Amino acid sequence: MTIPVRPAILALALSPAPALATDPPAVGTVRELPVVSVSLAVGSTDRDTKRVVYAPPPGWYVRSHKVRVSHRAGTVTYSVSTVPAGWNWTNDERAAASGRASGSVGVTLPGVVPAGGQAAGAHESAVTGRQANTSSHHVLVVDVSARAAGLCQGGAALDLTIVAEMVYLGQ
Repeated sequence: MTIPVRPAILALALSPAPALATDPPAVGTVRELPVVSVSLAVGSTDRDTKRVVYAPPPGWYVRSHKVRVSHRAGTVTYSVSTVPAGWNWTNDERAAASGRASGSVGVTLPGVVPAGGQAAGAHESAVTGRQANTSSHHVLVVDVSARAAGLCQGGAALDLTIVAEMVYLGQ
């Protein structure tokens, strides 16, 4: 007596075992993935900055990247830097603000001669920030800045995605 063999069962029996999710990919495997998304929006007189650092999983290295901007309005800037493993870098930021103020005052009291005066002043301030960073492995650093045009002139906005081409070099 012969047992009929169905083709689907035979194909299943002859196929190789599926790779487990915990198995690492083959060395040299290349993947292109969206790794960072940044959205920044400011109002009429505002300004804002963001910094995002992306570190790939162990064994993966960013070979190249593309910037895809889906929305851009107003005065916005961005930069994408690649920092190799073991590098130290610093970031110095300096913002200065100055302004003038003036006013006048008049005083009238019963039985006293009216008096008045004027005052004026100026101020300057500076804010300095220093950041020191060390990368334990290869990273992408994304800096985004938006500055609005001014009162009643509209804001600024930016939506972008960084797509990285990554290669697996082993652990």
